[in-house]
Amino acid sequence: MFALVVLLKAQKGKDKELEQLFQEMTEKVRQNEKDTLMYDLHRKTDASAEMLLYERYTDKEAWEVTHRSTPYFKKLQEALPTYIEGELEVIKYEVVEVK
Repeated sequence: MFALVVLLKAQKGKDKELEQLFQEMTEKVRQNEKDTLMYDLHRKTDASAEMLLYERYTDKEAWEVTHRSTPYFKKLQEALPTYIEGELEVIKYEVVEVK
């Protein structure tokens, strides 16, 4: 399995709009991507502008090929600069499975 953690910070006063953008994205991911096992946005408890997106896929290809080629992913990528401060930090992981 393959997982991603994406760290991002909303521009001042745009945290609710950013959350809405990700709510719409999450609905589309859950409806259309059978190999996406988890796609959840988290808000830092003591700093609501700081967010973490946790994504988990059956394998790296499900993220690289399937997820990233969807029109709604491309739309999100285009919209993000309007809502976030700075750059996204994307951290990739291989899931260690317990046997």
